[in-house]
Amino acid sequence: MIPIGTDAPRRRTPWMNWAIIALCFVIYFISHPNNPSAHYLGVNPGWGRFLLWRQHLHLYQFVTYLFLHANILHILGNMLFLWVFGDTVNQRLGHVAYLLFFLAGGIFAGVGQVLTSGAPTLGASGAIAAVAGMFLVLAPLTNIRVWFFFFIFKVPSLLFILFEIVTFDLAGAIFPGRNDDVAHFAHLTGYTTGFSVGIILLLLRFVPRDPADLPALLTRWHRKYIYRSMVATGYNPFAASPQGGNVVKPDGPMLLRPDSPHYLRSQELRERITDLRRDHLLPEAANAYLELKQLDPTQVLPAQSQLDIANQLMAAGQYPQAATAYEDYLKYYGTGTNCDQVQLVLALIYTRYFVNRKRAIDLFQKALPKLHDGTQREMAERELAALQAFGT
Repeated sequence: MIPIGTDAPRRRTPWMNWAIIALCFVIYFISHPNNPSAHYLGVNPGWGRFLLWRQHLHLYQFVTYLFLHANILHILGNMLFLWVFGDTVNQRLGHVAYLLFFLAGGIFAGVGQVLTSGAPTLGASGAIAAVAGMFLVLAPLTNIRVWFFFFIFKVPSLLFILFEIVTFDLAGAIFPGRNDDVAHFAHLTGYTTGFSVGIILLLLRFVPRDPADLPALLTRWHRKYIYRSMVATGYNPFAASPQGGNVVKPDGPMLLRPDSPHYLRSQELRERITDLRRDHLLPEAANAYLELKQLDPTQVLPAQSQLDIANQLMAAGQYPQAATAYEDYLKYYGTGTNCDQVQLVLALIYTRYFVNRKRAIDLFQKALPKLHDGTQREMAERELAALQAFGT
């Protein structure tokens, strides 16, 4: 099965991944002129010292071996996999971080290969395995378009990558063929490196979380397992909660209990809002938010999502709903850097569209000391003076 693409949306151009692919091709054509005395692994005389070779090991070889390939099929196969999986990872990590990750994945893969084999090694496949391992963490449900003989079909990346690991590399490492020149242990080390680094980056929030990443997927599976287990033991999700009420209140927004009849639907709506916002479909995200609030008025989104939805409702002229969204933002994220702007906008809503003079005066007074823009200060002072004059 040969991967030929994914259905992951492209939000920015993966220049670094394309640059790595281009560099590999340039080095390939430089190191492979038509020379009958070429090295037995395909590279020209003089290039052999750049291979990763335990018997003649130098530190620089842990990087240089990545950019050498034995023949045209070798480089075409590797670059195809890198193009399929690397574009998405490049977009999520950024250019510099992606380059460092690619090199680190190749270095760790090289270490794994040197520890298990004395044969000379070349090719980017160990680093590409690390990229695929991180792809598995970042986008496990993204569909991979696969070409198999005369058919093209889609397979979730979770299944495709696991299939490759088990049937190709794990089986090849355990039952090596007589003429198998594939660096299976480099691949397995690369997969492990990419998977581990991806999990760490997500859990430490060095890479923005996504409702479709692997930790989020596992969390949803766990929630569904708990819910189904409760139902299987006789729990009626449509009955009143035996603890009294359907909500609990932690140190923050009130959240539905897992045993609430609306719990699963509220989670679906929150995930849909995140997906729509990520794809810049804010009107649809705002509609999903309004459905969520109708289902459970205590629901509050993460700070930036809450602010984006409030701004969208404001732009759409849905002033009462926008006011509620802004109020929730101030209630739960009142120490954020955007609070002065939120207070100003909310005060203007209460002044001009959805009259609440007392609250507008309070908001103007809170916002004014923090406003540094002269035009904004002048407008806020004028509006506040008019409200106070009206009150007298």
